[in-house]
Amino acid sequence: MRGKPGRFVIDTHVHGQRHAVNFEANTGEASYGSLAGEMRTAVPADEADETDEAIVYKNTDRLKYDMDAYGVDRCLLLPGFGMSNRLNREMVEEHPDRFRAMAAPVQTMKKAIRGEEEYSYDTACEELDELLSQDAFVGIGEGLPCDPTVTEHVPWDRRRDQIRKVFDVAAKHEVPVSWHAGRATGYSGSGSTEGGSFPQYYPDWKDLSLVSELAAEYPDVSVVLNHGGMQGGWREDTVNTVCKVAARHDNVHFEIGLYWADLLKKPMDDPSIDLSQLIWGTDWGASIVAHSQPTKDPPIYWDQISERGLPAHQPDYWGTSLRQIEKYTWDEELPQDELNQILGGNACELFGFEPPESRLFPEYL
Repeated sequence: MRGKPGRFVIDTHVHGQRHAVNFEANTGEASYGSLAGEMRTAVPADEADETDEAIVYKNTDRLKYDMDAYGVDRCLLLPGFGMSNRLNREMVEEHPDRFRAMAAPVQTMKKAIRGEEEYSYDTACEELDELLSQDAFVGIGEGLPCDPTVTEHVPWDRRRDQIRKVFDVAAKHEVPVSWHAGRATGYSGSGSTEGGSFPQYYPDWKDLSLVSELAAEYPDVSVVLNHGGMQGGWREDTVNTVCKVAARHDNVHFEIGLYWADLLKKPMDDPSIDLSQLIWGTDWGASIVAHSQPTKDPPIYWDQISERGLPAHQPDYWGTSLRQIEKYTWDEELPQDELNQILGGNACELFGFEPPESRLFPEYL
């Protein structure tokens, strides 16, 4: 990407915290199968002691370094896998010119996993309501709240009622709600329930067409489809469903940060998908790496490959993502005004980020 990629650049999917898992003390070796469960019960580093299996800590300095390196002006912080809402709030308060955060009912989930309290969607929504009353938080995510203790499939009619409670909170605070649309295939994401991979029991994780029901029922609530259906691998069926849902509902938006250049053609060539529905969200801070296969289709994709081990480095999401966007932009001769809208303008509208100047993004009288 030649210079700064846009006038005002916002990544809407950033994990600004880092996990440290004590494998040796608890298992004697790296155990991919238990990784998800240990991460979900992580304790903030300033609250932890030697008995805690996993901790999370603020990764602010490394995040700011990459922001400066790639010309990213703002980041939306998401509390995935047991990350702390408190730590995200502190990052926003320490750097209000750089960060905002999404809220998730993390404490409700952790108490249920530890057996301290039975999971309740009413309690989860009370936690969300309290968080969204704070200026740092501008939406609900990553994904929809789930009971982590379920051990059997949840029927859609029951799940729909659970989701409605979350959408009611979003409507009250006039903020977007995110819906997870994608799955990595390695480590604990392959579908095994070992280590707490409970999402496979929920129909909204399996069938993204269900988004249409809630988007239609709550037309004033913006829905953000995390990953745009392509978190890992290269199978495009979920991306096709994402595009189909977005084409039907103006209040549905989705992230395109993990799309390779040719995959970007799907939403960009669809006349029923408006440019305003696309946002640049990667997965910065997660442990998914880009893999190259130049003689195959696609030539590059993101995923976790267990045989290669856990990445000890900070995977460079922005360099790879921006190069794929640049490739599409040059091949398709996309005007910079339109690219500016995707890279930042739409996020300003959705999440209330304030650009440094007016009239930076497309607007017609």
